[in-house]
Amino acid sequence: MLKYILTNIGLVLGLVIGVPFLFIFLLSAINRSTKQQIANQFGTGGQIGFGFLGIMIHEASHLLMALVFGHHVDQFRLVRFPTAESSTLGYVHHTWNKRNLYQNMGNLFIGVAPIFGCCLSILLLAKFTIPEVYQSLISSTQQSFSQMSFMMPTFNWLPMVIFLVVAANICIGGFDLSRADFENSKQGFWQAVIFLILVTLIISVTPLQDDLLTMLSHFTMMIVVTSLFNLVISVIMNLIFRFI
Repeated sequence: MLKYILTNIGLVLGLVIGVPFLFIFLLSAINRSTKQQIANQFGTGGQIGFGFLGIMIHEASHLLMALVFGHHVDQFRLVRFPTAESSTLGYVHHTWNKRNLYQNMGNLFIGVAPIFGCCLSILLLAKFTIPEVYQSLISSTQQSFSQMSFMMPTFNWLPMVIFLVVAANICIGGFDLSRADFENSKQGFWQAVIFLILVTLIISVTPLQDDLLTMLSHFTMMIVVTSLFNLVISVIMNLIFRFI
């Protein structure tokens, strides 16, 4: 029984934290490099031109999750032009009760929210501009890890070009988590881990355990498929700005 519970805890932590954070670090590293290349060639303001949609989604994701976890939002700007005094392109200043477990745990999700916000935005963009590709992506999430495959369907080039231009803007401006974002996430990391362990312990001794693991597997497949999709776009944009 103990071995079974420990296995469940390992699976839950791996699926809920391990897999998403792997893609969070990859997407952030690639797009940080892209933004730096843009800044080197076009100046800091060039990051706004090539990534203003992503910047707005990035900050809006922080803002939304701060509200969900009951934080007090003191001030925010979804996008701003950098100045000599501050190079930041947007910000959300929030405070919370450090004695409140829920609010403390929320820091983890507030910090990494832009990754999920941008992934969801690009997925919705695909749904309305290239529905054939979107349906193929959704079908891929229904597969198991060992059977995962993706077949590129036929599509119209004009909607695809529109999708790629907008998706590139979101990737460039939105996926780059700052040092402050990661530091903020650290403040809620262990509270979230403890919470997940406690929930897993409770569910492991109830009939809900199989449903939980099935749901988590499906959730992880969605993360993997959408993140790989966004990784491909991010790598392409990185290569383009690296060689122009």
